[in-house]
Amino acid sequence: MKHIKVGIFLIFIVVLSACGNGADSETEESDSGSGESITLQLGHALSPGTPAADQIDAVAESVSEQTDGRVEFDVYPDSQLGSETEMLEQIQVGSMQSGAIMVGSMQTLDMKMAIEDLPYMWNDIEDARAAYSGEFGEELASIMEEQGMTQIGYLEWGFRHVTNNEGPIVQPEDLEGMNIRVAETALRVDAFEQVGALPTVMAFSEVYGALQQGALDAQENPLANIVAPRFYEVQDYLSLTGHFYNTVMVVVDTDTWDSISEEDQQVVIDEFEAASEEVQSANDEMETEYLAELEENGMEINDDVDTEAFREAMLPVYDEWEEDVFGEELMNIYREASGWED
Repeated sequence: MKHIKVGIFLIFIVVLSACGNGADSETEESDSGSGESITLQLGHALSPGTPAADQIDAVAESVSEQTDGRVEFDVYPDSQLGSETEMLEQIQVGSMQSGAIMVGSMQTLDMKMAIEDLPYMWNDIEDARAAYSGEFGEELASIMEEQGMTQIGYLEWGFRHVTNNEGPIVQPEDLEGMNIRVAETALRVDAFEQVGALPTVMAFSEVYGALQQGALDAQENPLANIVAPRFYEVQDYLSLTGHFYNTVMVVVDTDTWDSISEEDQQVVIDEFEAASEEVQSANDEMETEYLAELEENGMEINDDVDTEAFREAMLPVYDEWEEDVFGEELMNIYREASGWED
């Protein structure tokens, strides 16, 4: 009987030990992520082959590898899931988990996000880049946080320029009466109306056809997004107006983001931070290549634009939008970073 009792006691100890080891194992697994995988559908309007679009693909691949498949991004480029406004709506209702959306397009959720569409905001590109990695970028991220979206990165889209079929754009009056496509942002419409243009809001996926059919006279985009869709086939002139500077904010639905372990979150953040630097370097290196490709394909390039006259003509939108939309606090954060007041 004594041997039986000892045997039962030993079995009991073994069972307790096994349970304890199991609990430790679960804790360890939880600390490094639950081990469960999550797939985030990520939509954007960027053209494949552009630096920002390529880096999003690279991040998706790297994150999958580094998290052993616990975090996957299913990427849909080129407005496959709709316009940027439609993609934001999908993130809000939960049918899409993440997106890479131009900051200015986010004004459909909070009009303060339209601040990115102030014309000639930055004294130079380094001021713009520093702003998004500093307090200005943090302020925009906090606005989107109130909309249930967590900012996980910024990717440079670059300065926007005008293409058209009528001739070089040198002075603001050269745009008078011109039917020009702009993205779905109210401030861009206001800025172009200041110089007498006729801005038309249209999804990017529809622009090539509208230009080809003559429904539009002109459009405005960064160089990468002029080359990739081959706008040189339907536009004769490029004028380097540099009127807007755009950045893409990468966001994730906050509830989805919170379901990812802190370790895996850091992997994602680090990868997008590295991607941001890669995109900036690529944009710098490829600017000359873009211009050469456009010229080789028959587009006449005009770099003799009176940008001071354009800025002066468009400046009235600053006071109007500060008073009605942005407020002094946000505008002061911008002004401090702008480079114009140094």
